[in-house]
Amino acid sequence: MLAAACASPGVTAGQTSVKPELELWAQAEKEAAQVDARARLYDDPRLDAYLARIVEKLSPDGAPRVEGRAFRVTVVRDPALSAFSLPSGRIFVHTGLLACLESEAQLAMILAHEMTHVTNRHAWALARTAGGRPSASTIVASAASIGLERATDASVGTSDGVGTAAMSATASTILGRGLPLAAEAAIYGHGPDLERDADAGGMARLVSAGYNPKEASRAFDVLRRDLASRGSFEIFFFGNRERLAERAATTAELVRTHYAAAAASPDTVRTTAEFGLLMPAVIRENARLDVQAGRFTLAAEQLDRVLAVTPRDPVAHLYYGDLYRLGSQRAQSIGEETDGTRQAIERYESAVQLDPAFADPFRQLGFLYYQQQETARARAAFQQYLALKPDAPDAERVAGYLADLDD
Repeated sequence: MLAAACASPGVTAGQTSVKPELELWAQAEKEAAQVDARARLYDDPRLDAYLARIVEKLSPDGAPRVEGRAFRVTVVRDPALSAFSLPSGRIFVHTGLLACLESEAQLAMILAHEMTHVTNRHAWALARTAGGRPSASTIVASAASIGLERATDASVGTSDGVGTAAMSATASTILGRGLPLAAEAAIYGHGPDLERDADAGGMARLVSAGYNPKEASRAFDVLRRDLASRGSFEIFFFGNRERLAERAATTAELVRTHYAAAAASPDTVRTTAEFGLLMPAVIRENARLDVQAGRFTLAAEQLDRVLAVTPRDPVAHLYYGDLYRLGSQRAQSIGEETDGTRQAIERYESAVQLDPAFADPFRQLGFLYYQQQETARARAAFQQYLALKPDAPDAERVAGYLADLDD
């Protein structure tokens, strides 16, 4: 299967695919630019460099390139489960997917799967099949049929509301803009045969790089584990229970039949210290996105993972405070609302005790105390917030509350 795919699937002797593939790459770059511009990218140079090193390990000749172009991994701030690649070598990975993974080998399997889609020219192969990929107009029409509500930071913003999302910001960009290559890769998939080919190629890369192959099927099981609580956000390929089950089964069979020796070897790598060092910040940021999307159970699980490693993290306590505060707004009883508000205040107070120079929890405490008509505490919290962050975007609004308290 791998040999056939590497030999340009769908192209017979005497045919040339250079011009069409160059056009495909050009289209891929245009679509990548749309995602770059409209999705929210996770800016962490250390994480980018780390992912680039994993891609290099997964490249058989040590040169992570496709047709002379370098692979490039971009992390997107999006809590939905997704990783997808474009034929130009761009790979996009959501924080939602990264936050689920438990080891570097699991992460490597996801990247290796996507790299195989690129190097085995799966987008080109699919374009040559009957029907090909959906048209841009078809994609836009299907997006319109389910609505383009989305959860972004703007859904929280100054009103601090909980986002109600039919789809995530990335999905909204792909579907709303009618990006066929991205839709195929991220949402619809390349079809069963090519996806199995990507599994096989990914496993080969994983084992060649020295990773434990048993982590491959575990990666897909981990992604599948809490799908029931994720809701309508999960319209992506990696958010589909049946597809993840097939990925897990395919890779488990490959371990049993082809990579049993590697799986039994004590010298293979499961994870690294660098994975443990970099992932808590990603998990914490993704928890914030899940809080904003109203997925409180998922967010709490992620924040618990972060605090188990760094219990004195003031930002994690701030986000836990946001979780309880926003959750109290959806409470079904006065008692639940009161309890949620109390827990939010406790978390915000923990944040300021851990870092007295951290402005944001003072802001949230000010609003909660204001709502509870605790004038002195509200005034003190607002004053401290403005002292620490005088150029805050909402400084004028907070000053208005202070003026109201002084009346």
